[in-house]
Amino acid sequence: MDDNRHYYERPNFWPRLFGVIFIILFVIAFRLELFLLLRLIVAFFFFLVQRPFAPPSPYTPQALMILAVNAILFVGCYIIFLRWISLFVLPVQNPNERWRVFARLFEYIFNMHGPAVFVKNGELIARKKEKEEEGLDRVRFASLAFMDLASAIVAERGVSAAQMNQPIKKTTSEEHYSPIRALGPGVGFLESGERIQGAIDLRKQYRMMKNVRGFTSDGIELETSVNTIFTLGQRPDVITVVDMKSTGLSVLNMDQDTKKIFAIIDEIDEEDKREIYSKIQNQRSIRTNEMAYEHPGSNNPPFPIDENHIIAAVLSQPRNTRDGKLEKWTELPNRVAVSVLLDELSRVSYDHLYSLDRPEQECFLYDKFKPAFKCKVKNLGVMAYQFVQRKDGNPPVEGTLFNAEEYWIWEVQELHNPRPLRDRGIKVIDVDFSDFKPIDGTIPEQRFDNWRSQWQKRAELTNADYDLEVMRIRNHARAQAQREIIYNLSQIFKLPGYTQEAIAIRIFQALESAAANPATNRLLPRDTIEMLRNFQRLLIVDDKNGQISTQNLPPADDTPPERLG
Repeated sequence: MDDNRHYYERPNFWPRLFGVIFIILFVIAFRLELFLLLRLIVAFFFFLVQRPFAPPSPYTPQALMILAVNAILFVGCYIIFLRWISLFVLPVQNPNERWRVFARLFEYIFNMHGPAVFVKNGELIARKKEKEEEGLDRVRFASLAFMDLASAIVAERGVSAAQMNQPIKKTTSEEHYSPIRALGPGVGFLESGERIQGAIDLRKQYRMMKNVRGFTSDGIELETSVNTIFTLGQRPDVITVVDMKSTGLSVLNMDQDTKKIFAIIDEIDEEDKREIYSKIQNQRSIRTNEMAYEHPGSNNPPFPIDENHIIAAVLSQPRNTRDGKLEKWTELPNRVAVSVLLDELSRVSYDHLYSLDRPEQECFLYDKFKPAFKCKVKNLGVMAYQFVQRKDGNPPVEGTLFNAEEYWIWEVQELHNPRPLRDRGIKVIDVDFSDFKPIDGTIPEQRFDNWRSQWQKRAELTNADYDLEVMRIRNHARAQAQREIIYNLSQIFKLPGYTQEAIAIRIFQALESAAANPATNRLLPRDTIEMLRNFQRLLIVDDKNGQISTQNLPPADDTPPERLG
């Protein structure tokens, strides 16, 4: 960062300039004493080489005493001056840090300092010159790290890069330092031999993975984009857990302002449930009288520092299976979300995701599949819970008010069940994916054709059932009409004293009356009705006076007495 500055703008220019000025003033002020010291050194050299020399001046011991005292005062004043300057060089707070700044400034003047790095938004920024000079001969010197409010680093002592993916070693009581530690925002002092293994951006992180492809249970390949919002710089969300007896542990969702319970949802993993049950039964949790949301705390830093989470995120970096290289911790949440999505997608069919038979207000993809996916991914990150239970033993009811005086309340506990994101201290804020798009563009058309063919088949089967029912009704009505006609004809044949002509007329009148009935007319074929009309025209003739004539009837064998109808 100082490479492009002028020499007088660099931090070590002014301390060195003042040091040179003090030395010049010292030489001018004690030039006679220095001259006597020089004569003493020359005489001593001649004595060693056995050459004649002038004896030192009797004033020499006094001059040496004066030089020694003033040199000590000079060095002391210079140290005091550096100590005074160190109070204003860096924004430190405690005496220990002030002494560290003084030691760093002293090393910096004599070019004995280690590399100074700046960390901005999780990115290391070092001066090019210090990067080039950094080597094995400089490992013994300490260095500085300047971090903004959104950054943190992990420093490790005497560990090579090949060991970065190993678990953290616990220090014993005999050790005076931890080989791995995390440094938060501000000024960080690196001890001798320590190296920065990684930097962390404490702000919210957003990652998107495009062109994610997976298969449904019926073998249809779909494509989507998965995006994740996560962080290492936020405290875990606290969920309220209650034992519902019949369904087990569930999450109690309520409005923090009105204290109204609006939902009781079973969205806790089975392994997390067992951990909660174990802590409650073993009385590892302490009861309290306050809910977590009642006292959120004040004067909190913008990005809380959890040393264990930061160390785990840096040292437990994921390894890419394609090339075997270590990736940043920011790539892991999205990969875990993609893995969960593909696993959940393989359990459902495409028709189940986008059912065309459901009402518009119901959709399995948005109402059940996506919320379950989000819940499962969030449960893989850091989470905390607070267990509550009614004092009367009854489970809470949705729509009622939450009264803390009616509940036993336990303190907030963080879940420690192993999870890929939880082990690295990553909190998943939100996760989502875009609409699925079939790779084969003909899938929607084929699916619509399949759906339409099914409904056409159902329609044809329904129409066939209706046609069969209509045929049954018509046959039944036709049989009923036939029975009525037969009955009427049988009554005509039972009438006594009628001639054959009269009986024939009666029969044709009965047939004509049945054919003229609208109910019977619809049941008889058109040829039958036309045939009855032809018989009527051939056999029965009306005269001008309206009398019926039977002249076209054939002669009868017997002629009974004629009766008038």
